[in-house]
Amino acid sequence: MPRTKGAATKKGGKSKTAVAPSVELTRELFQAAVSLRRTIEPSDYKRYVLPIIFLRFLSLRYERRRAELEKMVREPGSPIYGDAAALNDPDEYRAKNVFVVPEQARWSRIVEMARQDDIKLRLDNVLEAVEDAYPEKLRGLLPRIYANSNMDAEDLRGLIALFSKDVFEKDHGGEDLLGRIYEYFIGEFASSEGKRGGEYFTPVSIVRTLVAMLEPVEGKVFDPCCGSGGMFVQSDAFTKHSHRLSFHGQESKEFTLRLCRMNLFIHGLDGNIKLGSSYSNDQHESLRADYILANPPFNDGAKGSDGWGARLIAANDPRLSPFGEPLVLSPRNANSMWMLHFLHHLAPGGTAGFVMATGELSNAELARLALRKALVEHDMVDCVVSLSGQLFANTQIPCALWFLSKNRAGEKGYRDRRGEVLFVDGRKLGSLIPGSRKQKQMSDEEIEQIAAVYRQFKREGVPEDAKGFCKVARLDEIAAHRYTLTPARYVGSPDGGIEDDDFDIAAPRLAAELGRQMRESAELDDKISQHLVDLGIAALVTSETA
Repeated sequence: MPRTKGAATKKGGKSKTAVAPSVELTRELFQAAVSLRRTIEPSDYKRYVLPIIFLRFLSLRYERRRAELEKMVREPGSPIYGDAAALNDPDEYRAKNVFVVPEQARWSRIVEMARQDDIKLRLDNVLEAVEDAYPEKLRGLLPRIYANSNMDAEDLRGLIALFSKDVFEKDHGGEDLLGRIYEYFIGEFASSEGKRGGEYFTPVSIVRTLVAMLEPVEGKVFDPCCGSGGMFVQSDAFTKHSHRLSFHGQESKEFTLRLCRMNLFIHGLDGNIKLGSSYSNDQHESLRADYILANPPFNDGAKGSDGWGARLIAANDPRLSPFGEPLVLSPRNANSMWMLHFLHHLAPGGTAGFVMATGELSNAELARLALRKALVEHDMVDCVVSLSGQLFANTQIPCALWFLSKNRAGEKGYRDRRGEVLFVDGRKLGSLIPGSRKQKQMSDEEIEQIAAVYRQFKREGVPEDAKGFCKVARLDEIAAHRYTLTPARYVGSPDGGIEDDDFDIAAPRLAAELGRQMRESAELDDKISQHLVDLGIAALVTSETA
């Protein structure tokens, strides 16, 4: 048992300050990518770099905890004062979600062995030692790939030197750095080769907004498209590592699933993470979660000729019938399937918070409109938040946060919110990351601004309307707008106008305005022509312009 006591967990504590990935860090990564092009295919780059990053961060967390323990051993009054054995007690590390790193796998040793000619073989042995130390958690995650690879030993030494730089020792706000770095590889590096990255991970400020609004404190957390596991990492941080949450996830890509498991291990977390498509191979069919946090692929199937695989979903699939009669799926867009999947796995009293492209708020396709209508009429929609574009590293698509809840009748200590939906327009929040010309982040204060109004809505009462920011609408008002859930439709703008960058709102008005101006233009042309005739110079103007 650990000799020290963990700090008490404050229920509903705030997340740490939102800190974006260091621009300096990403620049260093790109330079490393450039150096590897001689011997490694771009598509394989991440496979050779991520195990080294894993070892670096794993060792860094161990070193920080050991330094804390060494200080406590020297301090009179400390629970472990004078107890040198505590420095090697695994429980003292696990109490802070840290694992003891085998001696040969500690970063200082890796730096030393980088000077050796057989560094590739030695690094493979290090990976084997770490896996053997924790076989139940790491088996199969750290394949020995360096000794038999084309990677030049000098390039490997360069990577080890790179990850020894101070920038990798900085506190990046406790964010999912493995996920951020992986995102950088598949985005920036792939685009430098003339290819699209094709996938991206949830920006840390969006993850923190979801977590701050859901307030996961105790119970089961589920992410059926879990990527690198950032939702789990941040949920644990929200509870101050209380160990009162269990994590369950599914991921369709094997390498990304490995990344998630590695990420959880680095942060000292356990998770039930399964491989498979959540569409057609639900690995958690019986799971009912208290909290669902997810960022599913935006508009999956919209560009492919075969769609997303709706034909593989059986007509009697229970996920299609949350309200009785089965709902029809869109064959070219999986957004509806994801929402039905979330709803199916939501426990009584639970809430799902997830990210969607903004178009889903107002799309008029019959299947998608039917689901939106059903969700509203069956009182499942709790809150919708629209956010700015440019929050993602590798796409500038604006997004929205949806919250579907099974505690709207007042379960779990919340107030009765039936018949009400909170709309928040957060598109003006966020600013460019220092040093970046294209990616934004939201500050702690902006995240709290959104989370605070949602907490008030859930616990205290209807928040006061704030023009251009938030409003609570009744279901009949939403029905009158044909079940459009775009926040700007309800909150308006501070000056009383309508925000033009909501296309579904602005397009009809702009079309009418254009028609009016075209009619006025035609009338003005007729008047000018008549005046020219009256003046007897119409023929002269016609000959000059012919």
